[in-house]
Amino acid sequence: MQSKKNAFTLIELLVVIAIIAILAAILFPVFAQAKKAAKKTSSLSNVKQLGLGAVLYANDSDDVFPDQQRDPNSGFPNWTAGSGLALGFMDPAEPQNWGKGIYPYVKSLELYKSSAQKIASGVPWSYLDTPGAGNASYAWNGNVLGQSQTGISAVADVIMLQGKIDTGREALVQPTPFSKSPKLCNGVDINWMGNNYDKGDVYAFTDGHAKFFKRNAVKFRNFGMSGVVHKFMTGAYVGDVENTSTLSDPTALTNNWETWGECDLGAL
Repeated sequence: MQSKKNAFTLIELLVVIAIIAILAAILFPVFAQAKKAAKKTSSLSNVKQLGLGAVLYANDSDDVFPDQQRDPNSGFPNWTAGSGLALGFMDPAEPQNWGKGIYPYVKSLELYKSSAQKIASGVPWSYLDTPGAGNASYAWNGNVLGQSQTGISAVADVIMLQGKIDTGREALVQPTPFSKSPKLCNGVDINWMGNNYDKGDVYAFTDGHAKFFKRNAVKFRNFGMSGVVHKFMTGAYVGDVENTSTLSDPTALTNNWETWGECDLGAL
C-alpha cells in the first residue's frame, strides 16, 4: 500500500511568499534606521573624544585652544591645513593645525573619521589611505582657534567641532574669520556641514560636551556670532537676522557661504 506524500499547494506557497515580503517591507526600513543610528552614535563618541582632547590641550597650554598656522601678513589662519600633502594634516611639512595639535591627547587617527563619504582622489583635499595620514570628517570653528577657554562668555554654548558630509585630508576650519577689528567671520550656514544624519549632525562644544542637533536647531550664536547676521542664499542677500536665529535646513539651495557677521566669543 502506497503512503500519501504531503506537499504545499501553489496557493500555500504564494501565501508564505506574500507573508515574507510583507515582513521584509516592515523590517528592512527598521534595519536601515538602526544602522544609521549606530553610525550617528559612533560619530558622537568620536567628536566627544576629540572635544575632550582639545580641552586637555587647553589645560596644558595656559587655557588656550589649538591654533592653526596664520598668514604672516593678514594674521588669518590657514583654513585648509594639509591640502595637497602626502600625509594630510599630519604631514611633517604641515605646520601648526588643530588636528595635529590635539593628536597627542586622542592618540588615534580613526577618531577623526565618521561614516561620511570619503573624497575620491584627484583633488588636493582627497582622502588618503596611507598609514599615518590625517583624514577628518569634522571641521573646527575658526572663531575658537587660539582662544582662551575662560575668555568665552558662554563656554557651554559655543561649538568647537562639527561634522561635515565628507572625509578628506584637511584639518578644515569652518566658519572662517576674515577681519580682526571688528571680528568678522563667514561660511557659517553651508549645506555640506552638519548634514550627515537626517539633516543633522554631531557637535562638540568648548566645555567638552558633545551632542547631536538638527541643523535647524543650531543658532548662529552657537558659532560665536555676537551681533546681527547678514544672511545670503545662493549668492543673493536675503536680509539681516538676529544671532539667536537658527541655521537653514540643509538643501541644495541653502549653501549660504557668504552669510557673515561679527564673531566675538567674549560678547555672547
